[in-house]
Amino acid sequence: MSEIKALIVDDEQHCIEALQTMLQKKCPGVTVVAGARSVKEARTLVEELQPDLVFLDVEMPHQNGFELLKLFDKINFDVIFTTAYEQYALKAIKFNALDYLLKPFSIKELQDAIEKFREKRSGSLPREANDSPLEVFLQNMKTLQQNHKKIALPTINGLVFMPVQNIVRCESTGNYTKIFFTDKKHLMVSKPLKEFEELLTDINFFRIHNSHLINLQQMQSYIQGEGGFALMSDGTQVEVSRRRKAEFLKKAMHF
Repeated sequence: MSEIKALIVDDEQHCIEALQTMLQKKCPGVTVVAGARSVKEARTLVEELQPDLVFLDVEMPHQNGFELLKLFDKINFDVIFTTAYEQYALKAIKFNALDYLLKPFSIKELQDAIEKFREKRSGSLPREANDSPLEVFLQNMKTLQQNHKKIALPTINGLVFMPVQNIVRCESTGNYTKIFFTDKKHLMVSKPLKEFEELLTDINFFRIHNSHLINLQQMQSYIQGEGGFALMSDGTQVEVSRRRKAEFLKKAMHF
């Protein structure tokens, strides 16, 4: 098993030292080549040392961890995010199967993250798990930060980039999600509906039923009933669950 060269990026020195100790004692085969306390320092060390894996703190003064990734035209390393803040950005991280460790994390969580990295590097993960997750993540960060222009959808054939406003609704089909667009086309994506809910709820999507997530901007009217139905721009009527009705109507009135 080949050695993993790891770089730790965290603005707090005690966090660097604690993680380094955990890796040395509990994660054989991982060598910490350096620690960096700023994005500027981390960029220099990445270029000099060419690490296989970067443990990257999200919240740091001046520039956050995501800014580091934007500095590289091509990302030749993998990332495990470390953070004490479970903010909106983690939705994008989880959506694209990037690992993150929420501080304080356990040795078992650290070991699991390392094992997942090894599996990815060996090619033993499913193909869709290997489709440039960092690039997908960065695209979706731009989606959340720049007027929600596009979302990157990982499929078994690669990535599909689609304007969020063109999504009418998302429908659960087990561990997959069928996405319906304004042009009447649809796409099957190998992610469960829950992950789309986490990513899109903050940008005017609402899960009106256990099986349905809709774009409120694409809803034309609401039809009264026990739960009722949302009439969508593509002509479909989507059932509203009775227990979600009150929250849905409140959101629909004010989005």
